Amino acid sequence: MKNPHFKKEKIFHLTQLDRKIYTEQIEKFLPEQIIDIHAHIWPRGLHKSKIHASRTVSWPEKVARFHTVSHLLKTYRFLFPGKKLTALMFANVPTLRTLNSWNRYIYQASRETGFPALVFSSPRWSGKKLEQEIRRGNFIGAKSYLSLAPSCLKTEEIRIFDFFPLPQLEVVNRHGWILMLHLPRSLRLKDPLNLRQLVEIDKNFPRMKTIVAHVGRAYCNQDIGSAFRILKKTKNLFFDISANTNEWVFGKLIEAVGPERILFGSDLPITRMRMKRICEKGVYVNLIPPGLYGDVSQDPHLREVTEGQAKSLTFFLYEEILAFLKAAKTKGLTRKDIRNVFYDNALRVIEQAKSYPVKQLQMLWPSGKTSFPRVDLPAGYTLRTFQRKDREKYIQLMRKAGFTGWNQVETVLQKALPEGIFFVEDSQGNLVATACCLHNPTRFHPSGGELGWVAVDPDYRGKGLGLVVCQEAVRRFLGAGYRRIYLLTDDWRLPAIKTYWRLGFVPFLYHSEMKERWQKVIKKLGLS
Repeated sequence: MKNPHFKKEKIFHLTQLDRKIYTEQIEKFLPEQIIDIHAHIWPRGLHKSKIHASRTVSWPEKVARFHTVSHLLKTYRFLFPGKKLTALMFANVPTLRTLNSWNRYIYQASRETGFPALVFSSPRWSGKKLEQEIRRGNFIGAKSYLSLAPSCLKTEEIRIFDFFPLPQLEVVNRHGWILMLHLPRSLRLKDPLNLRQLVEIDKNFPRMKTIVAHVGRAYCNQDIGSAFRILKKTKNLFFDISANTNEWVFGKLIEAVGPERILFGSDLPITRMRMKRICEKGVYVNLIPPGLYGDVSQDPHLREVTEGQAKSLTFFLYEEILAFLKAAKTKGLTRKDIRNVFYDNALRVIEQAKSYPVKQLQMLWPSGKTSFPRVDLPAGYTLRTFQRKDREKYIQLMRKAGFTGWNQVETVLQKALPEGIFFVEDSQGNLVATACCLHNPTRFHPSGGELGWVAVDPDYRGKGLGLVVCQEAVRRFLGAGYRRIYLLTDDWRLPAIKTYWRLGFVPFLYHSEMKERWQKVIKKLGLS
């Protein structure tokens, strides 16, 4: 479905000036592949409810009321013909009420495109909850915003740690995930408290890939202060240039941290705006065409120009790139440096976040073991295998059990043994527990069978139903002649691990970090 807002704003109308700027000043200087480290998407029908007015600016909403992943891809094709772009995606600023639905959309968009994504986190979450949400959604880190900080705080009182609490940072650091950081407070990058906390983050969370968005919101020269003198000493902070058009600020950034810690980001969709940014007494003002973005008379950051002046305006995103390329030329950056900023740096950050350490816990069925604990199916329940009519109910069960956005039926059917998908059904015909036998050889298990997709409806937990389906799946493996049966799980899935332990599975210490992780799990469960 087309976005009527796109048509209204004529976003995809290229002027002769736009084409000239891209072909003569941008295209030949950028690499063929580009990674956009800062892209927002959100769907029609999930428009955000009102956010505390003092905690955010309102003008970005004039650019797009919604921005789906298809709009993002269309914008890339439109603005960067001949280039291949990949995005690190996350939601626009949600409220606590819309947080979960927006994250589900990001998860689905990431699966559809293969693009990496960040979860939008709530400061109310515990570290464990954040870890669960990142793992469940296959995210590679987290983004949050000062608007989600406790409502009792005045805007000028909000600290980084008020919307990214320390227990969450510890989790992100432990896994080497990405933290996308939008600095709070009106002094922006030069704020003394912001700088102290950035230095603290750099020192105490070195594995975390901290990305300071928008060069710390240093949109005007006055926003810098002594920031770069202090940040020059950091080692682990990255800075994205999204929605920033200040050539002088970019130059100071290059001097301070070098091109290896700078990342290209678009901040789409707001950089689809036609504009030219100026600064007046330390306040940024976006000069825009008359009438294009509605009534802007009350917005201190927007000012309409004449029709004649508007003809010289191009896209915000082009202005950002032009400013950076000018700074790069002034500071003597090479083509390799430019490639680093627009592709290689982000690729390295993303790949490290994906691999450090996404290693799941593994458990093995002891070789030669054929005995099982006695497990009785409670009265009123039936154990059976998958039928074609079960597709929708299967999806509903998995999603209800916590596998957000799950839609893996076809993949499961391709790998599952015949009669190898088990369900427990209640007296009303509801599927309430499941496990399956997957033929899934790996490096550690060359002829292995994986006990996979174990789930129990939350309303039916505590009845031993998970144990029933897992036991039946192991019986099926043994009956098919499998000698290597394994499963994957996570440190925080304690009830599931307890079930596997009771059934007879044992930890598989396939990596040096596993012994310590298993010791912690066993201690928490009181196992021996």
